[in-house]
Amino acid sequence: MRSLVLEDARDLAEIRKTSFEDFWSEEEFVSMLSDKSFFGFRECHGFILCRRALDSIDIVTFCVSPPHRNKGTGKKLLQEVLNFAKATQCKVFLEVAEKNYVTIKLYKALGFKRISVRKNYYKFSSGPQDAVVMMWSPT
Repeated sequence: MRSLVLEDARDLAEIRKTSFEDFWSEEEFVSMLSDKSFFGFRECHGFILCRRALDSIDIVTFCVSPPHRNKGTGKKLLQEVLNFAKATQCKVFLEVAEKNYVTIKLYKALGFKRISVRKNYYKFSSGPQDAVVMMWSPT
């Protein structure tokens, strides 16, 4: 595992394309990775991208290529963010599709708590879906 760098932008766009309906371009990743408030971590087939503001961290996007899921990569990536958050005393926030049960289970297992819902946040081809907003606290 290693920290994200600007040169990862193309690969991140490709990995995200395999995981989400909405496309993020290489240029969008370059823009985010050029901003010092963004940081993240990468494994061969997955990554997590976050944005830090004062004492909070927002997980902007988090994905593992479909053939490599359920092998511990996502948990390792998320744990790396939580270790950083603990060291810096930051809370971590994220949104997840309400029907993404496997990922919600992972978040709960690592200590995330549901704090609210954003109605019709996701616009999937199958129809809108609410986002569950979750938070993790180092204390």
